[in-house]
Amino acid sequence: MKIVHVCAGWEENNGAARIARLIMAEQSGLGHETTARIWASARELVAADEVWIHCAWKPCLWWAALWGKRVKWVPEASYDPIRLKYHGWKKFLAGPVERWALRRAECVIATCEAEAGWIRRYEPKVKRVEVTDIKRFFRLDAGEGPKGQDRRGALRVLYMGRAHPLKGLEYLERAVEELGNQVELKVASRVFGEEKARIWDWCQVLALPTLSDNFGLVVAEALERGKDVIVTDGAPAWGDGEKYGGRLEYVKGFLAASGEDRTEMLRLAILRKIA
Repeated sequence: MKIVHVCAGWEENNGAARIARLIMAEQSGLGHETTARIWASARELVAADEVWIHCAWKPCLWWAALWGKRVKWVPEASYDPIRLKYHGWKKFLAGPVERWALRRAECVIATCEAEAGWIRRYEPKVKRVEVTDIKRFFRLDAGEGPKGQDRRGALRVLYMGRAHPLKGLEYLERAVEELGNQVELKVASRVFGEEKARIWDWCQVLALPTLSDNFGLVVAEALERGKDVIVTDGAPAWGDGEKYGGRLEYVKGFLAASGEDRTEMLRLAILRKIA
């Protein structure tokens, strides 16, 4: 089977592209022929047995939806109500085209039940919504993080990702500032290869204080490396009650809280990791 995957960007730090590559690798392992594109030709899209669209709000994706015969769409939290309000006027203007393209999809694929609800609320007329388990691509049973880790000195907390307004970094920075020399925070936005490996070696706790993520790939990466994790209910895929050997703390109520309360929630979560 020939499968064309269309994403607005294939950079290594693009979360949608990284999930697309995981899916492509799985499909290739099953014997399918996969191709990655930003703009695919109409001829290539028509000839494909399936067209997979990743993320949303881009003309190259609408083009793929127009010409693809069997379209599967992975929107990557694009219809989270919080994210819809960000640059909301642009999304309002593009909304009719976006909804039209979604309705052309044979299936829209969510990465957690919460995201499935966002999709249905945004466009109730989508043909079908399915939930896929992205966690299957990671080995998350790496044991209990605190055991064997050096807890002397300041707790080494890592934030890895873009310094984007919806990522909640400002609340984490305030919480760390209030804790003083008990905590050392490192912010890493564009790191790859050996530099990324060195930062993971340094890290004891990953913090993702996000306001809008369906999944949060960096959480899976941290757990796979045996690190402790603090993540908020802005990444609902991790709110299934699984604690991964006590390594994961899921901060509920973060989205609904005030700015001061968000800072306090993170401060207390970090203190529990220090204890």
